[in-house]
Amino acid sequence: MHPLDYTIIGAYLFALAVIGVVIARRAGQSPEHYFLGGRAMPWWALGASGMASNLDIAGTMTVVALIHLYGLHGFFIEMRGGVVLPIAVFLAFMGKWHRRSAVMTTAEWMLLRFGSGRQGRAARFTAALTYLVITVAMTVFFFTAGGRFLAEFLPFSPLQCTLGMAAVTFAYTLVGGLYGVVWTDVFQAGIIGGAAVYLSVVAAAQVTPELLAAWPGAQFNRFFPLASDPGLAPYSAFGWFLCVWMAKGVLEGLGGSAGSAYMAQRFYAARSDAECQKIGMLWTVLFAFRWPMVVGFAILAVSLGLEATTAAEAERILPLVLQSEYFPAGIRGLMLAALLAAAMSTFDSTVNAGAAYLVKDIYEPWRPSAGARELVWAGYGASALIVASGMVIALAAGATVLDVWVGIVMLLFPAFLVPFALRWYWSRFNGAGFAAGITAGFAAAVGLHFLAPPAWNEAANFLLVAGASLAASLVATGLTAPVPQAVLAAFYERVAPFGWWPAAWRRSVRAEHRLDLRRVVVALAWQVLTFLLPMGAVLGQWGAVAGAGAAWLPLTAWLLHDLRRASREDIAPRSGLPPAASTSG
Repeated sequence: MHPLDYTIIGAYLFALAVIGVVIARRAGQSPEHYFLGGRAMPWWALGASGMASNLDIAGTMTVVALIHLYGLHGFFIEMRGGVVLPIAVFLAFMGKWHRRSAVMTTAEWMLLRFGSGRQGRAARFTAALTYLVITVAMTVFFFTAGGRFLAEFLPFSPLQCTLGMAAVTFAYTLVGGLYGVVWTDVFQAGIIGGAAVYLSVVAAAQVTPELLAAWPGAQFNRFFPLASDPGLAPYSAFGWFLCVWMAKGVLEGLGGSAGSAYMAQRFYAARSDAECQKIGMLWTVLFAFRWPMVVGFAILAVSLGLEATTAAEAERILPLVLQSEYFPAGIRGLMLAALLAAAMSTFDSTVNAGAAYLVKDIYEPWRPSAGARELVWAGYGASALIVASGMVIALAAGATVLDVWVGIVMLLFPAFLVPFALRWYWSRFNGAGFAAGITAGFAAAVGLHFLAPPAWNEAANFLLVAGASLAASLVATGLTAPVPQAVLAAFYERVAPFGWWPAAWRRSVRAEHRLDLRRVVVALAWQVLTFLLPMGAVLGQWGAVAGAGAAWLPLTAWLLHDLRRASREDIAPRSGLPPAASTSG
């Protein structure tokens, strides 16, 4: 590392500290300011923050490894999580449903949906614990990669690097709340975007027929994946895996993205239904910068003659490429600052969102007399507890980054995806079914972790865990009392979701629901093409880019036209709290 690189990284960290100090006072006004930015933050800031929050060192290392091993098929493998399909569902309708709920957390939402009785309280507590488990699991994922990555460049051990990264991010997350998270994310999104453009241009210049012949994953560089290929082991029945991965991603979105608390948080903080669509579209466009960047790392690895035959070896590609001549002094510092930005933006969002559940849904119900200032201080303590728990588990686990990621998204996530989805679409579903479904799902996940036969793959694990959760949800719902009609009516009047609700309630919003369903189909196709197009451009696949672009342009035009219509019809106040009967779209 050149002294100039250290200077750039130091300047970046100093800028984060300044932003945190400047906005600390605003964040401390109340829990709503601390966790939702007072519901007054601009949509473009929330969208940019969402993009930065979905980018991290751990995920980038994982995707680079998959792209190196499997070419563009690595992108399709990451339909299981890294492509973040829930963004399209939030763009289509889930974002506005969250905003209309007018709550601070999804666990608090359970009282709106199931009532404040025993079942509603059980659902709220179960949801809060679920998000805490996921939050800690994701911090383990970040710590596992972050320390190992930074130790390749800095004169410190992986443990020391992990502790340092956690301390810096924890500090500005602690004092700034969502204000700190969002505005530092906006700053970091700019750094990430610049780094992605530089890397894409440098990598595209290296693509030659000789390079593609030397790249093991180049044979899979297709916009349309093969259903089966023996070279894709352990995913040789690729069509089967792809169906499961895509179903998992869409189901996560249909349930409100239970796997990432910060995604819902951005839409709870939105000011109107139309702004939810704007956030989703900007989030998608900015997140597209990630994909040519990871392809670029894989190309430069081949150009440098780096070889990797296993996922563990491929995880070292990212730091090894950054140490090459492609990144001279100064540029290397900027790239490291960008990757640090990616790591910290995801970490801060995860911790802040997880702390909201610990404070609003566990601490506050236990201590209802707590004032606003006490709850903010409880948020500080909750953040510290989450960080400490993730740190301890990460140090004890010692697993590869890819192993941790697959365990989270294909074994832990299916434990709760089904109950989180049923709550929106089935009026008979109740709090007992929600709690039982999640409990059974977690039990199945733990059992599979220790007892699954070696021949079982991640798709089979996902289906078994999700199936156990579904069965328990249905049985418990059938054996217990339904939600009181008055509670259901109040919820539906405010949110107006589609699904199995009384026909008389749905009659006035059928046109909106038909539009929502069309929008989600368009948004899913648009999102995938938005990510694939820049990847194909870096690879020089201009024929595929032209064909995909011909489909992308009308999809974009449709979404923009729909957004203009939504903006004209949106009558919600700027506070983000909709009238009880509002169903504007």
